[in-house]
Amino acid sequence: MSCSSASIDGGQGSIPLLDLLDVLARRVGLAGAGVGTFLAVFVVTCAASLAVVTFFVVRIPADYFSTGRRPPAGPAGVRLAIAIFKNLAGVALVLVGIVLSLPGIPGQGILTILVGLMLTDLPGVRRLERTLARRRGVRRALDTIRAKFGREPLRMD
Repeated sequence: MSCSSASIDGGQGSIPLLDLLDVLARRVGLAGAGVGTFLAVFVVTCAASLAVVTFFVVRIPADYFSTGRRPPAGPAGVRLAIAIFKNLAGVALVLVGIVLSLPGIPGQGILTILVGLMLTDLPGVRRLERTLARRRGVRRALDTIRAKFGREPLRMD
């Protein structure tokens, strides 16, 4: 199926995908933008995604995915404020990661989702993030990023 013949059913009939992309471009102020603008947006989003993912992957401890690891303790008010901030940032990164996982959108989608999950404190997230991190391609990418910054590979049990 070519891009020009792809369509999305919005309940009111079919909308050609190119018309939908045109509407989105007008909504964000890029109506009539040239190839250079789209290339610049492509490069900036790719670089920003890579920078955020690299920052978090390099900063996590090597034993982060170990089953016996416990979060650090501290004063209750500080822990609550940090938990709220981390959860909001985590949800935002998961949403950005989902968008980056779409075809044609530049960036590290799966790694961004993983970093977002690592920031959230929701039930079952630890198991999900360990499952994602153990995938061969994801594990290789994580360890490669850490090696470039002189960090030891992640340990998983």
